[in-house]
Amino acid sequence: MILERLGSRERHALLFERYGVLLTEHQRRVLGLYLDDDWSLSEIADSQETSRQAVHDILQRSIRALEEYEIKLGLVTRRAAIERELDELRRRLDALTEEVGKI
Repeated sequence: MILERLGSRERHALLFERYGVLLTEHQRRVLGLYLDDDWSLSEIADSQETSRQAVHDILQRSIRALEEYEIKLGLVTRRAAIERELDELRRRLDALTEEVGKI
């Protein structure tokens, strides 16, 4: 499965892209700064006028929520399966096209 092959940051970014709209505005803002803008916990804490621990906690809760959405909805997993099937169909079509071209 595609999610298991990705590093955790890439996995979280993929889940955030798919399920981010389901998070609270605050969770989206903090997770966006962390994943999309590559800010450190200290930078986020300074911008939010809070502690690094508070940022760490919101990130952990947000990521846990994203993982739970994927477990329940499976959208990322399903999309990966569809993409694999499409790749296989394209490969087979190319092979058939090549065979027809030989005739």
